[in-house]
Amino acid sequence: MKKIYLDQKTFVKFDDKRYLAYLNEVVINDYVPEVAEGEEIPEPQTAYQYEGPEPDGGTMIEAVSEDRDNLINGIIRSRYSQTEEDAIKTHQIELLHNSTIAKADEYRQEWADFNSFRLEAIATVDKWING
Repeated sequence: MKKIYLDQKTFVKFDDKRYLAYLNEVVINDYVPEVAEGEEIPEPQTAYQYEGPEPDGGTMIEAVSEDRDNLINGIIRSRYSQTEEDAIKTHQIELLHNSTIAKADEYRQEWADFNSFRLEAIATVDKWING
């Protein structure tokens, strides 16, 4: 689900093993919230849109603490299980030994997709932590 907020979100502790993270941020400049008929139209402002499976646009991630590695891993696990990540890495090792295997193009694409998501997770957490 997509949800728009007038303040920037990061993550909040949900329970001892999970955090609610706000991912896929899109900054909306000159956003004017919807108003009911007859209400005064507010001035345009900066808003933030998040997209995730939770009703508030968040994504539940598994993490036992707020440290960088736990949060990054939680985001990665929201899309890839450890088994899926291991398979992707194994495919890369196979490519190192034989770059002409039948699924070479597929394996290169899955690595590119995984690595792009991993780098996005790192950048997101670093932004949360470093401001």
